[in-house]
Amino acid sequence: MKKNEEDPKVKPARDKIQALAEILERTRWASEFSWDQIYTICEYVRPVRAREGAFVFQEGDVEKSVGIIVKGAIDIYKDKEGELSKITTLQTSFTFGEMSLIDGEPRSATGIASQESIIYFLSRKNLILLANENPALGFKLLWKISKIVSQRLRNTTGKLVDLL
Repeated sequence: MKKNEEDPKVKPARDKIQALAEILERTRWASEFSWDQIYTICEYVRPVRAREGAFVFQEGDVEKSVGIIVKGAIDIYKDKEGELSKITTLQTSFTFGEMSLIDGEPRSATGIASQESIIYFLSRKNLILLANENPALGFKLLWKISKIVSQRLRNTTGKLVDLL
């Protein structure tokens, strides 16, 4: 093969990443990232399609990853004495699992797809790989995740104060 010829095995991988990036680019979640950054992020994600009613994750699961909902919606439930109690619904562009990604603790709730959904999972391992290979993008991702966790904590604190 000549130096300027492309390996035929590389094109399908590029086409798949391109398709993933085009989907992610259409979400509000990706609005802070350039096309090149979105493409790079998609080199590290694992896309998962969930049918309506499918368990996306369960309370107690030990999975060190964040999920980005790129299509659909996921209902979040908390186990209360053996019964699932719905807390909220996360729509396209929302994320979940930030705490598990950061601290490695088990999932604190259960997520069930309320409609056909596509989720991009970014594992801690892949986030570290991405950050090692592209420190500026790794920092930007961690900063975004930190802001999301901070916003959720403020929201929860506000609700707690209202209950007191």
